[in-house]
Formats: sequence, structure tokens, C-alpha cells
Amino acid sequence: MIIMITRARVSGCFGSPVVAGVVLVLSAIAGAALTGALIGLLGAALRPETRALLAVAATSAVLVGAVIRAVPWQLDRETDTRWLGYQDWRTAAYNGLALGLGFTTRIGFWLFYLVPLTAFVVADPVLGALGYAAFAVSRVGLSALFAATDVWISGGITRARLIADPVAVVALGALYSVLTPLL
Repeated sequence: MIIMITRARVSGCFGSPVVAGVVLVLSAIAGAALTGALIGLLGAALRPETRALLAVAATSAVLVGAVIRAVPWQLDRETDTRWLGYQDWRTAAYNGLALGLGFTTRIGFWLFYLVPLTAFVVADPVLGALGYAAFAVSRVGLSALFAATDVWISGGITRARLIADPVAVVALGALYSVLTPLL
């Protein structure tokens, strides 16, 4: 699904899919870095005990959610199709920004919740920005690359969930075990 969305929004920007792909990825990184920095700053504004308590509560909620629900909590929507009407750099930029933020569209995997939780726990705007930027590159950069090479994997999201969802439960459990002694 994400590959088709990326392909639709990347084509035609300045007449070059390469330029559009770069705009898409850089917009995603910028939005993600800003979000990660803000979450890291929020974590830094709290006392370590309060931050640990909130992180344990959030990790517990996500762990329970990952065990009882196949689909993560998310805004169940695609990016705004009206952006296709621009037919210029704004199409790629707006789409990249929305996808880079993570929470403004479908996320598909419980593993996403490690990104904001980690940014919050490290309580450092720079590390939060770097973690979110890595998320944006993995989410948007790989999709743009697949679109550029015209690769489509049938049922890819369903197959990927078979691996990503158990990994999310293990990773969240590990985060939980690290945070609990801090209380």
C-alpha cells in the first residue's frame, strides 16, 4: 500500500521522480526529527522518576494492545488525496511530512510505538530527533526506493506483520524490564 501511495505522489515533481523522491524523503526526515526532538524535550522536562513511571504505563498499555489486537492503534487513513492536485513539489513534501510524523497515517506495526517511547525515555532532543529520523528513513526512504525500482511485493504488509508484531512484543517487553527498576 505505501509503495503505491509513494509512487503516485513522487511522479511528476519537476518532471523528475528522483527530485520528487528526494523531496519526499527529506520532508519525512524533517517532520520526524522535529517530532522526535519535541518528545525528547518533553521527556527532559520531567523528573526521571516521573518519566519512568509514564514510560512504564505507556509500555504496559502498548504491550497489552499488541497482545490482544492485531492492528495497532492508529489513525486509519491514507495521506490526503487532495495533495495529488498540486502536481508539484508540494505533493511529495506534504506526503513525506505526514508519513515521517508516523502518527498521522496508518502505521501498520506495533513496533512503531518504540520510536516515541524511546525518544521520551532518552530525554534528549538530539537523540529523539535521530531516532525519529531513522524511523522516517526506514518508512519513507525504503518505499521511495521500492517505487523507484518498481518493486511491488504482494501481501507484503501481511507477511511483514508475522515478523514485526512478535518483535514488537519482545522489544516492548525488554523496554519494560529496563524501565521497571527505575521506579
